[in-house]
Amino acid sequence: LNSSGMQFALALQPMALLDPEDDQIQLVDLGELGPVRCGRCKAYMNPYMRWTDGGKAFQCNFCGHTNACPDQYFSYMGPDGQRRDVYERPELCRGTYEVVATKEYFVRPPMPVTHVFLIDVSSVAVNSGATAATCLCIEQVLDSLLGGDSTMVGIVTFDSTVHFFNVAKGQTTPQMLVMADVNDVYAPMSSELLARLSDSREQLQELLGSIPSMFGAAAGPECCAAAAIEACVELLKPTGGKIHAFMSSLPNCGARALKLRDGNINVSDKEKQTGLLPQDLTYMTMASQAADFNVCIDLFLLAQHYIDVATLSTLTHTTGGSLYHYLPFNPMMDQDQLLNDLKWNVSRGQALEAILRVRCSAGLDVEGYLGDFHKPPNSPTDLYLPAIDCDKAMVAKLAIVDKLSPNSEVYLQCALLYTTTDGRRLVRISTLALPVSDQMGAVFKGADFDSQLAYLARQVAVTVPGGTSAAAKDLIMLRITATLAAYRKFCATSSSSVQLILPEALKLLPLFSLALHKSPILRPDVRPDERSLWLASMIGSSCGRIMGLLHPRLFAVHHLLRSGSMPSDGALPEPLILSSEMLDEGGLYLMDSGADLLLFLDQSVPDQIVQELFGMPNMPALLQTPQPLPLTPQDTPS
Repeated sequence: LNSSGMQFALALQPMALLDPEDDQIQLVDLGELGPVRCGRCKAYMNPYMRWTDGGKAFQCNFCGHTNACPDQYFSYMGPDGQRRDVYERPELCRGTYEVVATKEYFVRPPMPVTHVFLIDVSSVAVNSGATAATCLCIEQVLDSLLGGDSTMVGIVTFDSTVHFFNVAKGQTTPQMLVMADVNDVYAPMSSELLARLSDSREQLQELLGSIPSMFGAAAGPECCAAAAIEACVELLKPTGGKIHAFMSSLPNCGARALKLRDGNINVSDKEKQTGLLPQDLTYMTMASQAADFNVCIDLFLLAQHYIDVATLSTLTHTTGGSLYHYLPFNPMMDQDQLLNDLKWNVSRGQALEAILRVRCSAGLDVEGYLGDFHKPPNSPTDLYLPAIDCDKAMVAKLAIVDKLSPNSEVYLQCALLYTTTDGRRLVRISTLALPVSDQMGAVFKGADFDSQLAYLARQVAVTVPGGTSAAAKDLIMLRITATLAAYRKFCATSSSSVQLILPEALKLLPLFSLALHKSPILRPDVRPDERSLWLASMIGSSCGRIMGLLHPRLFAVHHLLRSGSMPSDGALPEPLILSSEMLDEGGLYLMDSGADLLLFLDQSVPDQIVQELFGMPNMPALLQTPQPLPLTPQDTPS
């Protein structure tokens, strides 16, 4: 493997959404027995454990240790050498399953679902419409919050000071508590400032409706966003929870105030990208403290100008939060997107106060991880995730530390201990078996392109801040040339020396490497905030999202409209090659960029299509209509 030029890495997305055709993840409840594990290496039960002594013992496939089977877990062996209940127990026949955790896996009672909405009410936010848009969006997503009747909600605002609102059941007017000293941060009692959603929904809605007018005239230009976030962290320390911070300007007063840095976009390839490093390292300290208390921070940046994403993104990177950026924020254009982002953020599948560990069988080891997580100095093996949702992913770098026997198998296991939004403590276990081969052709044939690209993109993303674009480009070129040279040397020696030979599994590697070069990460004409946003996306995104960001998919919608139906199997049509030669006059195209869906219309698109999609008579009338444009419902009868 070392001679192949490829990286040995494991792509992880433990809370990923299931494909509609996949089986549901089965839940195992063994009662007081709890998860069955190896007594030596603590690997969890999986289909590759070998049962011996008539089912009274099992040999661990990770360390080889023989364990006695618990009496209540015993089952007789069948004539095929397998347990008779092998297909009745998900842990014995499925690669991924969940098991109910026992009291040994609890440090404290499961945390309740808690949301604190931190709203910018400075003059910049009020005048740009960000405050009103934020309050309206929060009000509209209250019904989408997970957690049921136990969900807790808090409302906090800030300008030059921080304002906490006490919304209690039966209380007609919310009580406002002000933290005037933003250099000495503290928070009042959380029990008084976190309201149960089921009891205080109407009061919360009334408060959100009144905030824009409440601060409209009195709003000042100062912004103590960092102090406000720290105060919310203090507020949530007893329980843990999520902070949704909406910011419209750079924190310019109070604790951890930031300075306006040089926003020069004309940085040469050989200049160090120091503007992509955090200007205040105490943000990392604050993020680590938040993660220690299971506080996750989401940032919604509704800015009109530079807001130092490089520094602020450390808060989301360490706590497992999400980063959203709207620049420049325009309520008419961006409010629907803000609502969609916020609604998906609070309603998607997610795990709370999670701990993740990857185990390897003998001969392998985990060198490190790349992703959004907290790794305390005293925890060499575990990753701490205050929250992890279905969109988050990470990569584990693996190393071969001992000789492996050909024609055998190695095993990898990812275990995620987490709390569900309904208060249960579960362990999600995924086990993977990989064959060992001493044939280079088999290594290239089994290569996974998505994982290779995800690891390469993350390597570039951690190289650029503080480094140079030239070094990142050299890294990409080194990886490609090493891989392709190894394939030619070991698998295609008879081919012409001037012919480009690509392994089938990695035939798109040069294309996506070129896409990396052309992405905002390495282009010279990109503003620092946009570059930092892309860097954050590369580090925490899934394989599929990274592929979409680097090389979007383009679909010819007008071909579907002419045929009158989707493909019979329900699959998407084949995407087009991203070339102007593929575009038709009068065409209608849908582009999937990994983050957005963009609809492109040619100026000569038929009037009938414009009428059906937008309710406008023709293309000239459509161009004169103020944005945004609503699409008319086009549901296809089943």
